[in-house]
Amino acid sequence: MGPLTETKIVLRPLIGLMSDQSPEEIEHHVVDEIEKHRRLRDEATLLEARIDSAVNLDETRQASRAYVSAMIAVHAQQTVVSTLLDILGYIPEMPKQKPH
Repeated sequence: MGPLTETKIVLRPLIGLMSDQSPEEIEHHVVDEIEKHRRLRDEATLLEARIDSAVNLDETRQASRAYVSAMIAVHAQQTVVSTLLDILGYIPEMPKQKPH
């Protein structure tokens, strides 16, 4: 693997998509994407628990692959959220979460 940089990743296509949007519309997208990030994170947490409860090597391997895939999605979504927050310029107030 080559050297990794500490440079922040920005999704330039999102900058273009949001360029004609009002701040209210951008905020709506930010809130939706933060909620999506939280769902992905929660799913990854559940998959991580499956690794610990696996009873054999095959189950452990399958659970580990599912967890790694889920974490890839979490980190990719974090880049979406980060880019949108940069575009918006502030962290919006999030709606109250519904109890489970």
